[in-house]
Amino acid sequence: MIVGILAGVYLGYRYLMPVFLPFIAAWILACWLYPLSLKIEKKTKIKRTFAGAVLLAVLFGVLAVLVYQGIGESLSQLKRAFSNYQVLQKWLFSLLDRCCRMIEEITGIRADESREYFLQQAGMLQDQILAALSPNISRAVLRGTGKLLFFLSGIVVTFISAVLLMGDMENFRQKIWDYSWMVGIRRVIRRLKKTTVTYLKAQVVIIAVISAVCAAAFWMMKSPYYLLLGTALGILDAVPLIGTGTFLYPAAVIFLIRGQSKMALGCVLVDLVTSLLREFLEPRLLGEKLGVSPIMILISVYLGMILFGVWGVILGPLSFSTVYEIGKEWDVWD
Repeated sequence: MIVGILAGVYLGYRYLMPVFLPFIAAWILACWLYPLSLKIEKKTKIKRTFAGAVLLAVLFGVLAVLVYQGIGESLSQLKRAFSNYQVLQKWLFSLLDRCCRMIEEITGIRADESREYFLQQAGMLQDQILAALSPNISRAVLRGTGKLLFFLSGIVVTFISAVLLMGDMENFRQKIWDYSWMVGIRRVIRRLKKTTVTYLKAQVVIIAVISAVCAAAFWMMKSPYYLLLGTALGILDAVPLIGTGTFLYPAAVIFLIRGQSKMALGCVLVDLVTSLLREFLEPRLLGEKLGVSPIMILISVYLGMILFGVWGVILGPLSFSTVYEIGKEWDVWD
């Protein structure tokens, strides 16, 4: 039973989830917008399917504008970063010289020798990265194009499915409740909604808030890469036992070495603010504690990334909770 549950959950999330994801998203959107479309139908006599289609179109349009603006600004900042490569290289060489002089003062190793060693290692690493990337660029472009077309077709399927579901929502719900074999599955899904789904929703909100705060802070510090840094720190903060300090405190040390005490203080303040924000938001978004230790979440995220790739950050905890809840429903753990 345990082996069957593990295999079923893995195969389901690994292979079936991508196929049914547009329909799952359509069901979630339909359940969310159905009460509003029904209210519009009662007040204006406009059919709920048409009202739901308009609401979905507005929602998709707003999301498309936000994504377009975000991607455009991110690409602009990446372009700016590549265009400032020489400035960045000069700054890195200056930082390397200071570090090598500090090493000479502490250990007695000559600065020019340590500098030559570090540059040699960096050159070897650069050659290895280029050798690994160059044969795969064309294949990566083709794969990316295929994934983009698949994503766009999934959006179309989601839109159409959500409109059709809103038109026949009562019938679908009644059928779900009529099937006796759905009783156990409904209980599992209900418990997952109260635990893991609530946790993931809370993490998404916290990531968005912390990313916005970090981006605003870097913008006030006049960083040209405020959006990229803010987004990266928001995602990093969600990883258990790591947080934004993993990046911000080393950055503060580097700024102190360069003599930029205000920037160093700004990095420390950003970490303090984000830590307070997480401590403030988590109890309000999660309510009671979920009863899962941070180390278990870290293990599930780590194993999820090994099994599912980047999406393992979400699918890892979800798979762990699904295995546990299914086993609990059918008394496997007893």
